[in-house]
Amino acid sequence: MNNSSREALLNEAAAKPDLWFTPGRFAFLLAGCIFAACPEVVLGVRAFFFRDFGLFGYPMAFHHRESFWQGEIPLWNPLNDFGMPFLAQWNTLVLYPGSLFYLLLPPAWSLSVFCLAHQLWAGLGMYWLAWRWTGSRLGATVAGMAFAFNGLTLNCLMWPNNIAALGWMPWTVLCVERGWKTGGKPLFLGSVVAAVQVLTGAPEIILFTWVILTLVFITNLFDNRAGARGLVLTAGSLVVIVATLSSIQLLPFLDLLVHSERNSESGTSFWSMPTTGWANFLVPPVHCARAMLGVFFQHKQLWTSSYYAGVATLAVAIFAVARVRAPRVRLLGALAIAGVALAMGDDGYLYKWLRPIVPILGFVRFPVKFVVLTIFSLPLLAAHTFGWWEERGREGAAINKPDVAAVWLTVLALIGFVLWLAHRYPFPSDDWAETWKNGVVRAALLSIFLSFTIASFQNRSVVWRRFMQAATVLTLGVDLITHVPRQNPTIQPAAFEPGLVRLSPKPGIGVSRVRVTPHAFFKLEYHSVASGLNNYLGARLALSPNCNLLDGIPTVDGFFSLYLPEAREVASLYFRRPTDDLESLTDFLNVSHVTAPGKLFDWDFRSNFLPFVTAGQQPLFLDKTQTLKSLCATNFAPNRIVYLPVDAEEVVRAVASAAQVRASHFSAHHGEIDLIAPHDSVVVVSQAYYHAWRAYVDGRPARIWRANYAFQALELPAGTHQVKLVYEDNSFRVGALISCLSLAALIPVLAAPPKHFVDK
Repeated sequence: MNNSSREALLNEAAAKPDLWFTPGRFAFLLAGCIFAACPEVVLGVRAFFFRDFGLFGYPMAFHHRESFWQGEIPLWNPLNDFGMPFLAQWNTLVLYPGSLFYLLLPPAWSLSVFCLAHQLWAGLGMYWLAWRWTGSRLGATVAGMAFAFNGLTLNCLMWPNNIAALGWMPWTVLCVERGWKTGGKPLFLGSVVAAVQVLTGAPEIILFTWVILTLVFITNLFDNRAGARGLVLTAGSLVVIVATLSSIQLLPFLDLLVHSERNSESGTSFWSMPTTGWANFLVPPVHCARAMLGVFFQHKQLWTSSYYAGVATLAVAIFAVARVRAPRVRLLGALAIAGVALAMGDDGYLYKWLRPIVPILGFVRFPVKFVVLTIFSLPLLAAHTFGWWEERGREGAAINKPDVAAVWLTVLALIGFVLWLAHRYPFPSDDWAETWKNGVVRAALLSIFLSFTIASFQNRSVVWRRFMQAATVLTLGVDLITHVPRQNPTIQPAAFEPGLVRLSPKPGIGVSRVRVTPHAFFKLEYHSVASGLNNYLGARLALSPNCNLLDGIPTVDGFFSLYLPEAREVASLYFRRPTDDLESLTDFLNVSHVTAPGKLFDWDFRSNFLPFVTAGQQPLFLDKTQTLKSLCATNFAPNRIVYLPVDAEEVVRAVASAAQVRASHFSAHHGEIDLIAPHDSVVVVSQAYYHAWRAYVDGRPARIWRANYAFQALELPAGTHQVKLVYEDNSFRVGALISCLSLAALIPVLAAPPKHFVDK
């Protein structure tokens, strides 16, 4: 073979797309990186605990698991906030199929691995989506790595529901788009995938997913105007199927949302991205303070400790916006910019302008969450750049070094500007030494990444080209994993063992509650010690919300996304008024133990607390404002009087009596009361009022009234009675029926051979 023939073959080989980064190889690479980042977690030696993982995610998973092994669906949580809906909360994962992993396996190990598994799933989904959109396996690998290891995804490892929703986000976009384009079996498969993401119960991430899908759908309509009618019908069918499949979760959630404190006015600029937050895409620790256990946080924003997507990802994404002429690139670029602008809240102006026009945005409590749009868009933009470079290579055009150099110099200049800004205008708690070192490392890794990238496109040797590609991906991985100190510290799994707190007599459901004082609450909230284990054990011993779930001890407070507003307002009285003014209220609330004055882990026993169920009080009829004020009065006597709504005055005929509660027994969803009343009497239960509770007196339905502002009462005629209180959530029942019928109709379709469907 002469030299010219050899040169021609080499040129032909170089022009072909390199398919070495197969899905299997990428999955192996990504799994290896996750193991390398958290080997002790995968091996079960240690477990996540930091922030909401230990105080929110794990306790709720534990409560779910306890209910599961007792043969119950946890519709109601009797252990927090005087009782509140549990399944209807949008982040409990009760109906998410993947929850079986931690329900069946040891929870201290399995919940941490559950989160890591969804990190892997997120990267794989982004790989497949980027590959479908760009045709570049190298670009897909870069996108998958950037989405799996960016700072926001790593931060979301502390929220099982959020990391699960992020894990399904690219899969939902991929499968739903294919469904409305293709119809047939892919349509139904896309519906199932989208419904599974809904069951993760992370509303903002689900909302952002469908915002992206809506915009992609609009671009598809413009690209295919002739088939617009068919696309609209197919997409509409898909939305209906998703809604019916997920009704079992959606209907209880919407029911609770209507009765909760959350509304379209709940969203504020609290915890927005700072106006200098854009700088953290270039130098992650700039204007950040080293807080709990060495983790960096931005000033006035504590939802996420990072959203760094890789300076190389950012640089290549900028190249795509500048050079790649494609509608989808323009859409992703607009989403990336809009995500940052919205994340800044009122300071970004866009959020302030859009919120009155689009009321649903008001349900997003922390504007910084909009950065999810940016984090989703940047990896896909980077993949489009690699796809464009590969396409030009197949056309015989070499990678344009001046263009790459221009982006490289631009990003380096931005890093230099950020470092100057941090040095010239420091915040009081800035760590300048950490900031400038981090900036230098980011600049070096960007330079290495681009050098490997150019080399991979220039070299004609297949082996050498693949080596350069692997080096490119690993450089990005190193950048992402090391961009800040570890965001998810770990502790020994033994710290999660139940039964740590032992009180005598022991509080329990229908027996009594404990109350954490504001002093203890704020001490635990804003102070920490150097040892993560001691931090978490302290939170558990202090029954910090929601650690009480691990010991089965009811508390006055709780930490959830949705609250029953009246019950929450009663609990918050202790943060607004002197405790001495609320002693009578504390008696009524069935509180047997209170944090000892000036202490965190010691408890004072209160012998004068009232039983969970009382009877015979004199009804007084007041409006809500008067009732709340009366509860705080020093002359409130809950053993002698009960406040009922004004509209009960024409119905309730009960008077003060010597009624006696002879016995009562309560579980999560059921209560039984045996009592005797010489006259028509009122029975009061210090459990939060919610419309799903039903009362039966001697087998006959009875009305439950809202009592003492936020609790339950019912009227009984004179005599001996058996009262049953039962939690009957009709929204769950109707949703379950709709979902089961929808799934039953889909199973034959999904199980049918592919030949029954013809792609359009």
